[in-house]
Amino acid sequence: MTVHWHPAHWLLAFSLALTLTACLDTRQVAPTEPAAHPLVNQSWSTGAQAFITMEALQDILADADYVLLGENHDNPVHHELQAQIIAALPWPQTTVVGFEQINSDQAPALEAWLENTPQGTAGLDTALNWAHSGWPEWALYEPVFAALRARDWLPVDLMFPAANIRAVFSDGLGAVLDADLVERLQPDTLFTAEQRLEMAALMADAHCGHLPAEHMQAMVEVQIARDAYMAWRLASSGERALVITGNGHARRDWGVPLFLQRLRPQANIVTVTLTEVAADRREPGLYATAQPGWSDVTVFTPAHDRGDPCAGLAKAASPAPVGAGSAQREPVAGPIGESDQ
Repeated sequence: MTVHWHPAHWLLAFSLALTLTACLDTRQVAPTEPAAHPLVNQSWSTGAQAFITMEALQDILADADYVLLGENHDNPVHHELQAQIIAALPWPQTTVVGFEQINSDQAPALEAWLENTPQGTAGLDTALNWAHSGWPEWALYEPVFAALRARDWLPVDLMFPAANIRAVFSDGLGAVLDADLVERLQPDTLFTAEQRLEMAALMADAHCGHLPAEHMQAMVEVQIARDAYMAWRLASSGERALVITGNGHARRDWGVPLFLQRLRPQANIVTVTLTEVAADRREPGLYATAQPGWSDVTVFTPAHDRGDPCAGLAKAASPAPVGAGSAQREPVAGPIGESDQ
């Protein structure tokens, strides 16, 4: 099986373009291109702490029961890669694809649309009311849905509605999951005080420092609730699934995989983070997502030019939902790392 996004193909095309340009007019000197970032299109195994081939990555994913594809929500390259991975995975027709971007309130409309639309993606954005969802534009995500529809894979909702967030503030995980599930997951036993402080710092950074301090711990509880809820939805949706979610939710040490492993102890769970490169960081070890605590494999991509995501943001009077409404920050060095939740 071939994945058509190997960096060698891009380099070959680039070389041919330069050659043709020279042949057309040898009197003109081509402008000097900036040096390509050495990590772009490279895949890094965090366990081996070594680069791996696309073929090796395919083998890792093929053997998994659950694959989480972490993303920066507004990066079009990330969604193109997700679509290509879906097209290439040798998984059966019974595979489900879970989306953080779809909540349980949208599930009936999704089910009705699936029953009436045997092929393609026409009208799905309308059925999901995507334009008013708070997520980046539909055109970014449509290739992902098109790829799974081509495989006859089933898209499923993974998130609880935004209306439940304030209930989580007051009642914790019990606001969105049954008591027996909360007992099985035991979230209070999973995180140290230091981890909760790190989560809070990451939240503050993702929201450009505009979250009121009194809401920080409540937002940590919401993040934990989101991860636990998504794990439950995955475990109840099937024994094999691919997940489209933010890099923060995909991290192994405190995200969805941590809870999913409690619900499916024998499952082979693989996390792949799609990580934007930074010009001043040219080694994998300088990226938090390339550490074993975060992911199994990191695929480095070009950074999306989004300007300053914090420019013009006013201090919020109340916390915004993490994910759909949070600012997309560029990756930063250090243990906290990428802040795309």
